[in-house]
Amino acid sequence: MAMEVPSSTAPTRLARLFEPRGIAIAGASGDPTRAGGQALRALGAHGYRGGIFPVNPRYPELAGHRCHPDLASIDGECDLAVVALPAAQVPGIIRQCGRRGIPFAVVLGGGFREAGPEGARLEQDMLEAAHAHAVRIVGPNCLGLVNVHAGVYAAFGSITREPRLAAGGVSAVLQSGGFGNALVRQCAQAGVGFRHVVTTGNEADLTAAELIDAFVEDAQTRVILAYLEGVADGRTLMAAGRRALAAGKPVLVLKAGNTDQGRRAAASHTANLTGHYDVYRAAFRQCGMIEVGDIHEAADFALVLSAGRFPEGRNVALMGGSGGSAAVFADTADQVGLSIAPFVAETTAELEAALPPLASCGNPVDYGPGFPSPSSVQGYTRACKALLADPGIHQLGLLVASAGPGQVQLAAGELAQILPGTTKPVLAFSAMTDEPVPAGLAMLRQAGVPVLPSPRRVARAMAMLATYAEARTRASGAGWSAQGLYPTVVQPPIPPDALAALPRGPATLDEHAGKALLSSTGIPVSADVLLPIGSTGVDGLRYPVAVKIVSPDIAHKTEVGGVKLHVADAGQLAAAIREVTANARRARPAARLDGVLVSEMVTGVETIVGVVNDPGFGPVVAFGIGGIFAEAVDDMAFRVAPFGVDEARAMIGELRMRALFDGLRGQPPCSTEAIAAVLVQVSALAWQLRARLSELDINPLIAGPVHAVAADALVVLR
Repeated sequence: MAMEVPSSTAPTRLARLFEPRGIAIAGASGDPTRAGGQALRALGAHGYRGGIFPVNPRYPELAGHRCHPDLASIDGECDLAVVALPAAQVPGIIRQCGRRGIPFAVVLGGGFREAGPEGARLEQDMLEAAHAHAVRIVGPNCLGLVNVHAGVYAAFGSITREPRLAAGGVSAVLQSGGFGNALVRQCAQAGVGFRHVVTTGNEADLTAAELIDAFVEDAQTRVILAYLEGVADGRTLMAAGRRALAAGKPVLVLKAGNTDQGRRAAASHTANLTGHYDVYRAAFRQCGMIEVGDIHEAADFALVLSAGRFPEGRNVALMGGSGGSAAVFADTADQVGLSIAPFVAETTAELEAALPPLASCGNPVDYGPGFPSPSSVQGYTRACKALLADPGIHQLGLLVASAGPGQVQLAAGELAQILPGTTKPVLAFSAMTDEPVPAGLAMLRQAGVPVLPSPRRVARAMAMLATYAEARTRASGAGWSAQGLYPTVVQPPIPPDALAALPRGPATLDEHAGKALLSSTGIPVSADVLLPIGSTGVDGLRYPVAVKIVSPDIAHKTEVGGVKLHVADAGQLAAAIREVTANARRARPAARLDGVLVSEMVTGVETIVGVVNDPGFGPVVAFGIGGIFAEAVDDMAFRVAPFGVDEARAMIGELRMRALFDGLRGQPPCSTEAIAAVLVQVSALAWQLRARLSELDINPLIAGPVHAVAADALVVLR
């Protein structure tokens, strides 16, 4: 599927931030080592055509521009102030912006909340001034922003210096100045052109999510690149991601601050909130954001996405003169879920007619050395057309490897004629640099063929394209609201009587009450009988059973000896009741004991379902293998609630131990559809109780051939 981009730029509330009619530099300087000097010089050097208004009472003129004593004295149209002043002066400058009618400010300097309590107070003063005077702020503690197309370099540092960024369709939002610039430079070196680059620093006001939204609305932005350390409002980020997905504008994310050491570094760096990395990964997957592992992968993916071609499946064809390149590609293809698919008979016949006699015409196609040549170039064209016409092939990889300049030029010339007739992605691998084959590689790029430096990287990029295309297909039928925050219909609803039965205020529901809540929403629970303390048993039970103490003060019953399993008959039942009661009283003398729960023993694979209320994303559902494997293997999948059955199935498929559900060593297979149904219901319950739910734990959820039953439950309300 081809990327669709609106034909005209829609006006946005941030339009004057990116395309200001005039820019003031508060703290302008003639010193090129100072931020105010660099910003002033950069605007002139990059050809900004709007008004440039240096502000510094010490100078009558700077860089050929009249220097103003304050913002109020600026007499031209001015939409943006670049603030290059000490933190203590910034709140006052923001007030001046508001009085002068300047709606946007980029605060370059640090010394705010990342610096400690006094800095936090200054940042709050700055924000109060901004809110009082309707001024939106980028930063503080940032390198600024760039609009490459318009020459807007409201910035300082290396991003303002040579080599210049090429104009293009990628817009970047970066929660780091130095590393963010390195990321942008790496992409530029790979051939990526940029539209906007914004470094956000502390994000005291404008956030990464708001800027992503603005890029979605910008018609000339085709791909969005983000470096994130953390966000305060994860659901707003997800909403921006969903809108980008709906608009067909891929969002690439490089996320840092994912480990304990990384979180500490991020906090000291920009004072951004960082959350549990597994939650971020789940959120990225759910809203179609594409996570990258390092700057090289970001550059590859940005280059490939800029071509604007997306596949309709995961089948790829390879053609080249290097069998080793194909083998390396194939190894990675297996890891990332690509299929080097067989050709239809018509394709094979075309290849046999078009290629040299000794060529291998299966997939991958190996045409041997010396091809194409001037005398055989028509055969190359015929072969490419045949591969792209094959209905079972969704992408084409050209393994140029170390072909000579003449061959690359011939191939590129033919591809320039072929590609307008297909929507399928075509990627190339070449180990050659621009020095030996400058014309050929340039022609490939101009033809719309991204060139990557290794077959592995080509395979990963192709897999990314397929995954993104799948995400767009899923999103088209997901029924998400216009705001993108949650599904328009959340099922199943909680019955009013179940809500009425919940205690007011903070409370921990015991197993019996927790299972009653689950059951009210249609989640299957084990058959239980609640007996009062002192009972010796009950008639009509189907053995074996489990015996468990019931207490709102004992969340983890096994830790106090409050659980007895595989109770086989009435005699063992009476003994088990006495044992768990005595154990609970001995371990927790002050605990309230509400009774003893006698439960059916459900057989199957033990799993765990949990819900936590993440500070950034709200309710998040976790799913993993339980029982004896839970402690030994960290094997969990996460999703931000609520979600549908497709996401639930994906959670199950992500587990490394998912083969347990297929039935091992003679065990019957488990119903993954029954598990998925429970996950969906838990996510709906978590979302509807989000204002009160602190924690929910189903441990175990036992999966069998036709069922998934909650055998124990803990619910903590706030």
